[in-house]
Amino acid sequence: MLGLRQLIPGHQRLVGKWAKPYAGVDFQVKPLSASVPTLSYSMVSGGSKKRWSIPKVNIVRDSGGGWAVASGRTSSWRTLATKQDEQVSVSRIGTNHEDKMLEVTWANGKTDIYPYVWLRDNCRCPTCFHPSSKSRIHLIQDLDVNIRPFSAKLVGGSEQIDITWTDGHQSSFKSDWLHPRAFNSEQWDIRAPTYKMKRSYWGTDIMKNLPRASFHELLTEDSAVLAWLHQLEVYGFALVSGAPAKTGQVKALAQRVAFIKRTHYGEDFSVIAKNDPSNVAYLNGPLQLHADLPYYEYKPGVQFIHCIVQYAGDGGDTRVTDAVHVARDLQRLFPEQYKILTNTLVDWYDEGTDEMGEFNKVLQLPMICTDSKGEIWRINFSQPQRDSFFPIPPEKVAAWYEAMANYHNLLLDPQYCFQFKMVPGTILTFDNLRIVHGRSGYKTGFSDRHIEGCYIDWDEVRSRRRVLEKKLGVAPRQWVTKTEEDRGRDDN
Repeated sequence: MLGLRQLIPGHQRLVGKWAKPYAGVDFQVKPLSASVPTLSYSMVSGGSKKRWSIPKVNIVRDSGGGWAVASGRTSSWRTLATKQDEQVSVSRIGTNHEDKMLEVTWANGKTDIYPYVWLRDNCRCPTCFHPSSKSRIHLIQDLDVNIRPFSAKLVGGSEQIDITWTDGHQSSFKSDWLHPRAFNSEQWDIRAPTYKMKRSYWGTDIMKNLPRASFHELLTEDSAVLAWLHQLEVYGFALVSGAPAKTGQVKALAQRVAFIKRTHYGEDFSVIAKNDPSNVAYLNGPLQLHADLPYYEYKPGVQFIHCIVQYAGDGGDTRVTDAVHVARDLQRLFPEQYKILTNTLVDWYDEGTDEMGEFNKVLQLPMICTDSKGEIWRINFSQPQRDSFFPIPPEKVAAWYEAMANYHNLLLDPQYCFQFKMVPGTILTFDNLRIVHGRSGYKTGFSDRHIEGCYIDWDEVRSRRRVLEKKLGVAPRQWVTKTEEDRGRDDN
């Protein structure tokens, strides 16, 4: 086979060991802009041995009409997102007044039903919907919940449904607008990652292939930012390398997403050993595994930690654990202890004086927070910020401590917790609702280790991800890891 020196717009077939997950699939380059090529170049050795080297995050299109993103590592091709250019047309429609439903049968033979009241509420005409603000403007008191169509017909070559309602109002619905909003599990599953992407859980085996990003590319390429934000949502963390070893870099990175969430420590903060600190992080002893700010009801979702100066001796190592993954294993191995930690309210607090003046924060939440579906959405774990007030019956206290201690031991277990020493210029970015982090102690004088950090809300991170997906023409799908070193544990 010929050695391919450069991929240019057009179809190219992936070959060789690293392309094995996509064997037989044609990929087509999609330029992101005139100045930023999607797939810059790919070197291949001669003969039968092939080694693909992809120097940056790239978005490419497969021959089936979907999109794929190459992560930028030689052994990794990951499908981050797909977009189907499906032509949606309607073959027939019918009204079911008994159930108050419009029945829509698509060209593929499948039928979906749409409630009359939902259709009327979502009329797209100018008196009901404001197009520039993308907002519904008709009044709730004017909505007849028992409304029904007087007539419904197909127009525009089966690409539009026109409805005249019994009150005389007229509505038109494009088929490609109705189809993704169908009331069925398939469309709900497609929509789900737009809201939140599917998590992939991990233990220390993730060290074989850490999620990474380049600081320079994040500041200059939107495609790199999109892939990084995908990593943050799916794995809960990513290591950013190549930042200048000086202050101000977390702010520069945050501005590529949105804006910093200010706390009582200010917008950004420096962690340097100092006298009489307001937080134990400013001591040089061991910093136990924890999630920041458990006493905030609207706790910052994403945290950046930038290593500016690292302690040269033994100590100062960073520790990181996927606390949600460990909690899920706790549920499997010790279900009663998991139940205790999800049902018992704990007082979290912080009091003192820092950048923004005096503060006194108090919040009651369980250590492991679950939603109405039983899925874990937040971990509160911080030994220094757990208050001595404990609003539970005294006979239940010992059982709670046993559950907490067991959970802590699992968090520290070498199969879950990995430890490494950050080098200056590295920024650890992670999900503060999911990941716990800590630090080994170090012997030092003041200023021998300098870390700068900041926070961003998940609302802003996911907003930026959706904006970039729209800008780059990529629709979100469940993250699929396609490597021989695949070690992710998918959320069920």
